[in-house]
Amino acid sequence: MTAGAATCADVAVVQGLLSLDLTHWPAFFPLIVLCGGLAGLLVNFTLSRRFVFASDNRSAPRQLLTFSLVALTTIGLRLVVAYALMALLTLPLFAPIGLLPIAAPFERVAHLGAVGLVTIYSFLAHKHVTFAGGLLQRLAGRAAPMVH
Repeated sequence: MTAGAATCADVAVVQGLLSLDLTHWPAFFPLIVLCGGLAGLLVNFTLSRRFVFASDNRSAPRQLLTFSLVALTTIGLRLVVAYALMALLTLPLFAPIGLLPIAAPFERVAHLGAVGLVTIYSFLAHKHVTFAGGLLQRLAGRAAPMVH
């Protein structure tokens, strides 16, 4: 439920910004994905901390720092996957996507595909790092046990 709300925030921001048709400047696509990722990060952290994962005795700012680091790796991975999907979408088989009556159709499809593919990584990383005592504690083997 929390990841779904965060994904909705991310997708809404990205799809809304793609409607502005700014992707003819190459730097805008990664910035748009970053904006969506940050919106999703805030929604996901707030809801996950409150409803999904048990407290691990760290302050909210420390959890947010760990959460942000994991989320930034997720955003980076999402960009890599989105660019790979955009390259795949240049194949003649996918040419009809370009006929869709919307701005940036290839970027939209690639972003949605990347969100779907990277979601599992994001959940597992947050479960085992962010809300399990943090990265340093996990590496040291001192993480608090998970209680659901």
